Amino acid sequence: MPDYHINIFYSELEKGYVADIPDLAGCRASGDNPGEALAKVEQEKERWLEAARADQRNIPMPQYRPNIYDSPRVSGPGEPSEAVIVGAGQPSFEGDLEYIKGKIAEHQCILFLGSAVHSTPPPELTQYNYPEEKAPPIGNQLSKYLAQKAKYPGEDWWNLQRVAQHYEKENQRFGLVETTTELVTKDREPSPILRMLADMEFPIVITTNYDHLYEQALEQKAVAEGAAETEKTYDVSVYSPNKKKKSKTIDCSNAPTPKRPYILKIHGDVDKPESIVLTDEDYIQFVLRMSDKHPFNPFGNNVLAHLTKWSTLFVGYSLMDYNLRLLFKTLRWKLDEASIPRTFSVDKKPDDLIRYFWESKQDYVNFIVLNLWDCIPKLHAELGKEPLL
Repeated sequence: MPDYHINIFYSELEKGYVADIPDLAGCRASGDNPGEALAKVEQEKERWLEAARADQRNIPMPQYRPNIYDSPRVSGPGEPSEAVIVGAGQPSFEGDLEYIKGKIAEHQCILFLGSAVHSTPPPELTQYNYPEEKAPPIGNQLSKYLAQKAKYPGEDWWNLQRVAQHYEKENQRFGLVETTTELVTKDREPSPILRMLADMEFPIVITTNYDHLYEQALEQKAVAEGAAETEKTYDVSVYSPNKKKKSKTIDCSNAPTPKRPYILKIHGDVDKPESIVLTDEDYIQFVLRMSDKHPFNPFGNNVLAHLTKWSTLFVGYSLMDYNLRLLFKTLRWKLDEASIPRTFSVDKKPDDLIRYFWESKQDYVNFIVLNLWDCIPKLHAELGKEPLL
């Protein structure tokens, strides 16, 4: 097997050099200099592969190639020009993107929002200003931070649910929620990707993110369009575990409008510590809640009805997430395949097995195998929106 591509870069947030292996989710290390970061990430790679073999997880083939190598090369002085055909031999997703664009324009598309929408832009996209210190940590980054801080004893440091369970054991529930809240809120800002999505005006947004950054992006948009800063321009429903007292789920209206979007935060909100879904036990409780009848089910009847009528777009997720796949199947399992609207997932590196079963065999999801920074700005521009930098 050929070896994996390794990125090495300087991180202001970590005050040192970071090396990561994009093909191996969460495989990264830091050091005082590039050589140290490289040596450490090589060790992390061996641990990652060893853990994958022990758990009988799929080990991906090396395939990552930075987008910059697919761009036309700018010749230096005295060098011959070099023509590169971008995307030659690669599948086109134009048909799917055209379909998604039409559904967004008709306000008949539900946005499923994950943590990778906070990813920083590739270095070649210099028009976007979103430094790493303004971005909340995504799943594996959060897991690694918690594992290091609580001295997690296992090798599977990337297993956020289990790491979070250990952190809670060592620091109690308050400590886990307090640390997570600080990591995802302190000095954080909505990414350009998030602001573009808010600008596309989805009537219903379902998210597993705990932060308020999508709400902030909506507020910024509303103020730019003339709304008062204190005016409420969206509705929010936050998951409740119902451990002591059942509370009714706030549903969307029969006819949700993009001018007052409905946000369903199914894994909680940092302002409601009891609502956070992070540990193994939290996920078990969430699955149990999915069996509740209306009006206590985490999904209101109107939301469920629209999930059977409108297309869904997953952005910022990997369907490698078992809990996400379980949730998706729970929402769809009683429906006839012919009645399920088209569903899309923007994922630059979908797992081969999941793609085979979910796309080729069961026709649950169409994967748009593109980087978010290639896909979302393209959709945003083709919808006639002004650039957001």
